Amino acid sequence: MINISRYVIAAAAVCAIATGATPLLAQQDLGRDGTSWHWDGALASGGSLRLYNINGALHFTASPDASVHVQAVKHVRSGGDPRSVHYAMVRDGNNLVICVLWSDDATCDATGMRSSNRDEEDSNRDRRNVAAELSIQVPAGVHTNGNTINGEVSVDRVDSDVRATTVNGSVRVRQVTGQVRARSVNGDVNVDTRGGPVSAETVNGSVKVSMGSTGTADMRFRTVSGDIEISVPPPLNADVELSTVNGSIDSKYPLDYDRDRHRGSGVVGRGGRRLSASTVSGSITLH
Repeated sequence: MINISRYVIAAAAVCAIATGATPLLAQQDLGRDGTSWHWDGALASGGSLRLYNINGALHFTASPDASVHVQAVKHVRSGGDPRSVHYAMVRDGNNLVICVLWSDDATCDATGMRSSNRDEEDSNRDRRNVAAELSIQVPAGVHTNGNTINGEVSVDRVDSDVRATTVNGSVRVRQVTGQVRARSVNGDVNVDTRGGPVSAETVNGSVKVSMGSTGTADMRFRTVSGDIEISVPPPLNADVELSTVNGSIDSKYPLDYDRDRHRGSGVVGRGGRRLSASTVSGSITLH
């Protein structure tokens, strides 16, 4: 059974991160005027890029060069104030953090963003009436970590490890080469990757994963309300555990099943690492 409280904690952690070391470079109050903001900056392979948003989608694609390219657009509804939304960047060596800030007291440091509750009423109004959508081009070999609360996260053809997290929205990862961890609470998670391994989870939605390789790390797939479909390339070497409450299990690999076929487990190939999948209201397919 999935512990839903873990998702609540994870959702809060997207926007409330403890402070870290003093950064080498910090820029605040960027892009406050107007509805669009653009930034370019070099980031070498082996570094990391983390982006934190609250209301709005994040789109990551491969950069044509060795620089990060950011294009941000504010979508303003009636009653919204675009000046309430601004951006901050913190650079610590070869690691870059970009935050979308929704109040004047919000801060961004080397580990993420945080905000007090002094302007909570105004901030909540602005979050409803202003959305910040960001498109980011990522250089090869730069680890990518995208987080938002309300909006989808998409990652296409990025040559690195990827983490993609949202609360209300879908997660879509396509043709990346590294390890992938994808998470939503209310939305589908779809991963089609040239690399691996992959772990993917949501609460209300389906999980569909296709891997070009599986690597050596454990793989975990979870949902509460939705189906899980996992496609792995041969040969698969894993200790497999699949379980559902209201659904069926179908695996092309030989497993031991319980009487009602709601649980299947077994050592596939040489075993050695864990592949687990569970859902409450849905079926599981492993092929």
